[in-house]
Amino acid sequence: MPAQTEVPSDELFNELGQDYEDAFAHNAGLLDIIQQLLELLPPQANVLDCGSGTGKPVAYTITDSGHRLHGIDVAQNMVDLARKKVPNATFEKAEMLEYKPVNLLDAVIAMFSLFQLTRMDITSMAHKWYEWLQPGGLLLLGTIGAEDCNLDLKVFDSDGKCATGVQTWFMNRPISVTLFTKAGWNDLLKDVGFELLHTKISAFAPPPNSGTTQETQYFIVAKKP
Repeated sequence: MPAQTEVPSDELFNELGQDYEDAFAHNAGLLDIIQQLLELLPPQANVLDCGSGTGKPVAYTITDSGHRLHGIDVAQNMVDLARKKVPNATFEKAEMLEYKPVNLLDAVIAMFSLFQLTRMDITSMAHKWYEWLQPGGLLLLGTIGAEDCNLDLKVFDSDGKCATGVQTWFMNRPISVTLFTKAGWNDLLKDVGFELLHTKISAFAPPPNSGTTQETQYFIVAKKP
């Protein structure tokens, strides 16, 4: 079999565009955890969405509830779609590792947007989120636990908390991903200084024609004390 040629994240999501929303927007577990976040936000909160995609359902739901949201995404096609679909939010093309908000935030959201980063970069992002939030600010994270992916033990780091360089297929495209275990995520956020408020495990089955199999998703709501 020919070697897989990995698709860079910006190219991947520029190609996917609307297809990504069609496959993943109707996610009951995601919609439920967004509602949990909304119950905790102060009025007219300032929210940053890291990896905002087409803007649906996250940005749309947040702004529809009276909050201000700015989204960043590495793919220009996603930014263009989000601006049309969620006119009450603002969006820009930006690499999250290089981004810095002007003001402290009430909440940061990172929904399934970290898989193509390295472990070091993900750890760096966790510290950045903490710095970007004002005291009492909230983090909403959506991911997939490594232990729920039937992986070979050899892909895990020596501490067993993270699997790196995992070769997989996503929407009929080859990618290499980094996956923390659920305990690995919990430990990372606690080490950074976050207090974990809610965790949720939810099964999600994309449409059969999406090129993606059923996922066991892991959601975390955390707070900066």
